[in-house]
Amino acid sequence: MAKKEYAHLVKPLRVQEPPKGLYGGARVWMEGKDLEGFNAHFTYGFVKEPGPFHPLEGALVHPYDECLIFAGLDNTNIHFLGAEMSICLGDEREEHVFSEPTVVVIPKGTPHGPVLVKRVDKPFVHYGFGLAPEYKAASLPVKAKGSGSTHAHLVKRLVTHVDPNKVGTGMGYERVVDKDGVLRPADRGIGPGNADQLVWLFGRDLEGMEVNFTWGFYSRCGKWHRAGETHTHPEEEILIVAGLDPDDIDYLGAEIEMGMGGERHVFNKPTVSICPKGFPHLPQITRWVDKPYAFFVINLSGEHDSPWVEVEA
Repeated sequence: MAKKEYAHLVKPLRVQEPPKGLYGGARVWMEGKDLEGFNAHFTYGFVKEPGPFHPLEGALVHPYDECLIFAGLDNTNIHFLGAEMSICLGDEREEHVFSEPTVVVIPKGTPHGPVLVKRVDKPFVHYGFGLAPEYKAASLPVKAKGSGSTHAHLVKRLVTHVDPNKVGTGMGYERVVDKDGVLRPADRGIGPGNADQLVWLFGRDLEGMEVNFTWGFYSRCGKWHRAGETHTHPEEEILIVAGLDPDDIDYLGAEIEMGMGGERHVFNKPTVSICPKGFPHLPQITRWVDKPYAFFVINLSGEHDSPWVEVEA
């Protein structure tokens, strides 16, 4: 079989030990050097027990913007987390407690941590990303927790804020945002293989950061978009397909066909597809599903422009 030109842009998720003192064990950890120079790094894993992380003790300061996402595993209810936790923010070490799916927005230079998982009713997902290709952090010593609301605006529900002019520009998602802040594209005609439930947050939701990201549950076969075959973005993007089994991070439970530069790439393990600026990608097709799975996008722009590319017959 001939070697595909863009095979280097489709990679299995790499499970490894994160930087020392950050988490309590191996999880997906990938930086720009693992992602063909992508100008961000990300992590993905499951939390099953109470305890601290990010960091295990003390606090951190990054020289870049960061988002920490906490989401449940109930694919029928994207609003369910199944845990209670807190994070300390600012020099004051303000403690902020939450028990629903949440993104904590960490502008560069903001002291934060640790995240403390107070209670786990059911395992949940924690993923996050920093807007630089390499992880860097300065450590701060342990300090007593404070109180207050100065940084409360950085702790946000994981929902789509309805703005029909801004959701997935050019892709049709603006038609499928419900009042509960959830998109249901598979039910609303975007494409049969698309998400059962999906949330999408943009720079305007993230303190003006130059990023937008999604989190969604998928359980159906078929093509994801009826609107066209291939599209591009004026900025870099990664597309992550991940499993929801908290006991097996390498399990996906589905097979996906991904169009990359006109080539078709097929995988049935957790995978990241890397799309440089202007790179044509899609169609995306779910070929079979044994178990529901997750998919999330990290796009390095506060908006999401997705012009379709005309494909010759």
